Amino acid sequence: MMEAWLIIVCAVMTFLVVVASIYILVYFQSEEDRNTAWAPKIAVVLSLTLTCLLVLMLPLDVANRATGSGLPMELLWQIMYVTVAIMCIGVVPFLMFYYEAWDPESKNWQVWTAIKYELCTVIVVGLTLLLMYLWLGYANVPLDQFSYNVSLVSATAPTSCALSTCAGVPSPTSLRVSVTPAVYLIALVAFVGWFLFTVFVGVGFVALPMDLVSEYLRRPTPIDLEEYAKQRMMLNERAKQLKQLAAKLGTDVHRKRDRSSVKKYNQFRQAVYFLEKDWTKVKTAYKERGGNPLRWLCTAILGFLAAILSITWYAHIILYLFISPPPTIFLNALFIELDNAFSLFGTAAYGLFSFYLLACLLKGCMKVGLRFFWIPIHPMKIGGTLMNSFLFNVWLLLLCAVSCVQFCFGAFQSYAQLTAIDMLLGVQVRNLIALSWFFQNNFFYYCMIGLSGLTLVYLCIFPVDKRALDED
Repeated sequence: MMEAWLIIVCAVMTFLVVVASIYILVYFQSEEDRNTAWAPKIAVVLSLTLTCLLVLMLPLDVANRATGSGLPMELLWQIMYVTVAIMCIGVVPFLMFYYEAWDPESKNWQVWTAIKYELCTVIVVGLTLLLMYLWLGYANVPLDQFSYNVSLVSATAPTSCALSTCAGVPSPTSLRVSVTPAVYLIALVAFVGWFLFTVFVGVGFVALPMDLVSEYLRRPTPIDLEEYAKQRMMLNERAKQLKQLAAKLGTDVHRKRDRSSVKKYNQFRQAVYFLEKDWTKVKTAYKERGGNPLRWLCTAILGFLAAILSITWYAHIILYLFISPPPTIFLNALFIELDNAFSLFGTAAYGLFSFYLLACLLKGCMKVGLRFFWIPIHPMKIGGTLMNSFLFNVWLLLLCAVSCVQFCFGAFQSYAQLTAIDMLLGVQVRNLIALSWFFQNNFFYYCMIGLSGLTLVYLCIFPVDKRALDED
């Protein structure tokens, strides 16, 4: 009976996630892509669906253990992880290469460029995975030792014997276990995603609440026609300067890979982003008289809630992960109590904290791109998001969703104990040769909190994002 109930809940949740993914696509997509680029759109919907379902697999695993249902969770975990890996390595990168190689004069060039880059990606990833699996595809699983007071001696042993003979052979402290290729693929994708997850979530923990509050404080105020005309002339002058700069950079600047060209191109994109943002703000100030006050009130409330969630995450990481033994299980106790009241309450609370990590991930990526120009920015604009920005963001979500689940498992281990993911992540992936040091010593957790502290100091000193290329 409980197994049938879990299957029904899974079916309903999958349907709702698919509908929500389609709504996000329609809500954010640009008019230029409304009736075109169907393959990228399908990939976006599928990627968003996989990301959400993968994150929600943990409470399903907990419910399956608690109710004694017979769902094959270990198999489901591996299927989901391998599907995410295929999307991250094969499908989404190919569509990104294809979309960004668009040439109105030659479609064959676009296809060939996508195939060429994707083939290189698959070869590099495949060889890396194969070599690492052949040499390092083992896990050293620690074994617990139990002492005993009575020494077992063979009946044929002499009455006087060496201590080592009477006491028996010392038991090993660990057991070397060979993992499957699927498990190693999961571990490798998670390990790569951890670096991006650590940097962007660490930055996003601070940047997301601060930017929401800053957006409310710097909301547009009503202006008259004279001020509107003045602002419009200034923005028009900025647009002319950027147009001249675009002509100097050339149409192929986004394909160049030298450091100077990449930085200049990213600075140009950042300047265009701020130009569009300022123009929207001026139109809102004049035509909408500052905009709907309820919208800005909701922005302030979201900023306040984001600050509470970030502080709660900091407290949980420090109390549960950094202190051994932990003085409290903190959020684990909250989820367990909510599950005891009604299982969906615990799932909802877990979803709030886990999806907040993904929101911080996107915000942190955007913040780093706006300030340091290491990566091109891909803003999600309502009614103005092109497919290449969609594909980049869903690729980032897919790659880091694996790390997000591992992060949540480590942070909520008391809540997720004795589950299938406990065996997969807590035993095999955590103890892999050459990777175990990072996981067992909480390397990524310490780096995340350290980056958050540096981000807090930096944003307090330089709170406002400034336009690049002002001198140009």
